[in-house]
Amino acid sequence: MELILYSSKRCNVCIALKPKLEDVATKFGIELKEINIEENPVEAAQSMVFSAPTLILREGNSEIRRWSRVFSVSEVEEFLNRVL
Repeated sequence: MELILYSSKRCNVCIALKPKLEDVATKFGIELKEINIEENPVEAAQSMVFSAPTLILREGNSEIRRWSRVFSVSEVEEFLNRVL
């Protein structure tokens, strides 16, 4: 299982969100991968990501949950508590 954070260098929310998500990923033993949508537009488009921040929880090739634009770290944590 992994969390994928689609971010942008110009996104201040993304910059503030990343360390908090790293803590959540560590707490749940999940890998956090960051993809810059400006540097990797094809990869972002393949996942249907067109705005930052977008966070996707995946297991293998299956998307379990997606959070986009306005979401809180506590929402992510609550979902992970229920699923795991």
